[in-house]
Amino acid sequence: MKIAEQIKKLFSKYKRQIYFHLLLNLITAISITYASYAHLPLNGFKDYSIYFIHFLLLQFSFFGVLYFVSLNKYVFYIVFPILFFVLSGLSFYVYTQDIVVSKYLIESIFQTSLLVSVELFSVNLIIFSLALIVLLYFIFKQYNKIGVSQLKSPLLILAILGLFTYNFIEDYRFNTFRSRMPFSAFHSLRMFFKNDDIKLLEVNKKVTSVKKEVTFIFILGESVRADNLQLNGYERETNPLLSKRKNILSFPNLYTPFTHTVPCVKQMLTSKSIKDDENLNEFYSLFSVLNQANYETFWIANSTLVSSYESIIKSNKNLMLIDKFRSIVSFNKALDDKMLQPFDSIYGIKKNQFIGLHMTGSHWWYENRYSDAFRKFKPVIDSKHIPSLKKEQIINSYDNTLVYLDNFINEVIKRVENKNTSAIVLYVSDHGEVLGEHGKWLHAQGLEESKNPAMILWYSDKFKNEYPEYVLNLKANAKKEITTDFLFHSILDFYNIQNFDYNKSQSIFTEETLFERE
Repeated sequence: MKIAEQIKKLFSKYKRQIYFHLLLNLITAISITYASYAHLPLNGFKDYSIYFIHFLLLQFSFFGVLYFVSLNKYVFYIVFPILFFVLSGLSFYVYTQDIVVSKYLIESIFQTSLLVSVELFSVNLIIFSLALIVLLYFIFKQYNKIGVSQLKSPLLILAILGLFTYNFIEDYRFNTFRSRMPFSAFHSLRMFFKNDDIKLLEVNKKVTSVKKEVTFIFILGESVRADNLQLNGYERETNPLLSKRKNILSFPNLYTPFTHTVPCVKQMLTSKSIKDDENLNEFYSLFSVLNQANYETFWIANSTLVSSYESIIKSNKNLMLIDKFRSIVSFNKALDDKMLQPFDSIYGIKKNQFIGLHMTGSHWWYENRYSDAFRKFKPVIDSKHIPSLKKEQIINSYDNTLVYLDNFINEVIKRVENKNTSAIVLYVSDHGEVLGEHGKWLHAQGLEESKNPAMILWYSDKFKNEYPEYVLNLKANAKKEITTDFLFHSILDFYNIQNFDYNKSQSIFTEETLFERE
């Protein structure tokens, strides 16, 4: 009885404070936190229950932040309105447009002129802003009624637990909270002011090339494993168009030790080897070498730039970002065929082009990576919660992304054919994907199944006639076990770069090719 009476007295003493924080968290949960969950595709009570718990834990960790902001009334009156309006404003666009609050959104906000900013206004935004003002007035009114020291309140312990919840969850599963509002805003702002760790080495000005009037088109894919390609003997028709083409080569034995995008990209597009320390951040950019040799480099990306390799991509002379405010975690991300229009605008305008196309590819959530016309295999996934799905559903959706990929590569090839130019189209995925092996799914888990990415090469008839020795060497190397180290050295060898040290024996265009794994 004494314990019950003490709890009753404690509740009576801190009742207004408890009511205030319940109200504050309810308002911020609706106006800010829930935005990251609004577009989640879920199916069934179990899925909704799990993500509801996820949402509550996220809000509980944000409660810790809000509580400490509210300890001092002057801090609360100044800091909270800024947090509330900025985070709610960002969440408005997450709600309405499914954008992702990233470093590039923050960058655009700082760099956008007032005239362009005005275009972001709408009637709904005005109504939303007026509602925020009313809510802020109500929050301040309730805050003034607390009347007790919050430093001595039992809620202080809960607030500390809330902060520790963030660290605990992030340590257990990286990016669980920080990729969602409000923490995605804090993280993105920090990344905006953070300097890139990469140091791109300066290329010798004497670098030259034996010019070839050949366009090299490189397509960087995402999460495509080699053994799910029809071209490599897969029983399903995942390459219905490319399998009927001539001048197509598939390299089924490509190896990378990396299983997530950042280290893959940093290694493939630079002089960095798979045998180097993963933390090595000093190397030559492939594009810097080509630029110095007076080639025109272009990069078109439907995959959001990541600060960990941003400087590498920006070393291209020309950069075009498609749908840059929606990342791979958005559920309304533009399809990769949106890159074809800018590709049409640049292909063939200059001789000696190197054009890169960076796809969103087969990254989870698969159903957002292709249009309805490519839903060949059914049933498909209907929930983001993988344990609720059948293996058949996941593999069907994944294979549908490969049918879409087949079409995308084919469309690029058709455009090259129409120009009747000497050209190479090379597709390489950054890594593979785990599809149920060892009870695991997706990638970034270090499993062997995600270390064999897909690689496809096509050459034009004109290229075949002009460089028959290259074609013979490509065919001879197609079935060899090669590593992703090949890319940097192959492209420099292809262009016959002079006065720059690269490993010709790692080139797929060379007869005496020797590839070494770790």
